[in-house]
Amino acid sequence: MNFKKCYQQGSQGLGMPTVPPYAAISHRQEAFSGVYIRAVCAVTGCAIEVPSIDHDKIDYSVRSRVVGSIRSKPQIDIQAKCQMSGVASNDPVSYSLDLETYDNLRDPMVSNPRILVLVLVPSNVNEWMDQSEKTLVMSHCAYWVSLKGAPSSSNATSQTVHFPRKNVFNPTALQTMMSNTSNGLDL
Repeated sequence: MNFKKCYQQGSQGLGMPTVPPYAAISHRQEAFSGVYIRAVCAVTGCAIEVPSIDHDKIDYSVRSRVVGSIRSKPQIDIQAKCQMSGVASNDPVSYSLDLETYDNLRDPMVSNPRILVLVLVPSNVNEWMDQSEKTLVMSHCAYWVSLKGAPSSSNATSQTVHFPRKNVFNPTALQTMMSNTSNGLDL
């Protein structure tokens, strides 16, 4: 039985609900931002883990084997977001972040530095990726920001966060962050 026919018939007799063939767009955005971050880590040679419980607003923990003057094997925690807005046109790029996440990311007392990574993708999901035998292109770009020590918000539900366009999240940026962390410097 083919998938389409199976989907139309549901899980008759199995006591299982019918599941649509594709994930909600928010799930695809979450997965795509994770793939982007994993690709940067792979090129950089960093290990990446997903915390088993997300009670601290951390999606990924990234570790390096860098040995610095203060620490060795630094770790950076990442909260990832994805926005369907196309290529950035403004500098900085603005994003509305819920207050709980904002407050968790601005905490200056955490032992591992934390960053917020925003992946911008085309409005049309079919344009997020292009592949041939020669290339794999992911569209468009990711930016990062550290909110460490940011002021508390006077808003009730969210805070607008600004990502300078020079803060592209790429292998060079991640290597620099790991080096800074191992040398006791802020990101």
